[in-house]
Amino acid sequence: MMKGIKYIAITVLTGLLFACEPDKVTEGISDITYFPVITLKGDQWAQVPVGTKYTDPGVDVKEGENAITAKVTGTVDETKPGVYVLQYDAVNKDGYSSTEYRYVGVIDPAVAGTDISGAYKRNAGENGISNVSKISGNLYFTDNIGGVATPNAGLGVYFYYYAKGKLGVPFQLTPGNSFEATNGTIVEGKQYSWVVINPTYGTAVRTFIKQ
Repeated sequence: MMKGIKYIAITVLTGLLFACEPDKVTEGISDITYFPVITLKGDQWAQVPVGTKYTDPGVDVKEGENAITAKVTGTVDETKPGVYVLQYDAVNKDGYSSTEYRYVGVIDPAVAGTDISGAYKRNAGENGISNVSKISGNLYFTDNIGGVATPNAGLGVYFYYYAKGKLGVPFQLTPGNSFEATNGTIVEGKQYSWVVINPTYGTAVRTFIKQ
């Protein structure tokens, strides 16, 4: 009987030793961590005429109640029409990160103020309708980037008409998804085209005809 009691005592002591061993996986991590919260100053979707200096208004970043800094990548070339992305990354003391984006359209005066809004129908696939609306200046929104039969909130993207015949659709997060498009072109009053960049889409050029 004593032999059995000794075995039990050894087992309990071993369990206590393991219980007291520090958790190497979480060692050095705070009991409570606050993810960085990045708040953009100014407009997320900005635009300036070509040749006009753009000054980044920056961001505010908080980790709980404490202010921290963000790393900024990307530049804006005000001398060249196009769409430029500024990316802000912040990391808290436990290594958790957050990212935010700002978009800047540098607009050629030749297309400034041109209105390309309207309904456009894709000429292939499901022949879905893309409803293009003017937000301000040369910034637009379509509710159906791919021209599917039944669009949803995750398919809506912003884009710029930044130069004659040129559309810019930068990488952006949408509800439950992310999109961008390359090779964006437009013939005013007739049609526009682009290649959608998304894992579930192919590499074909998608063309939309104005209705």
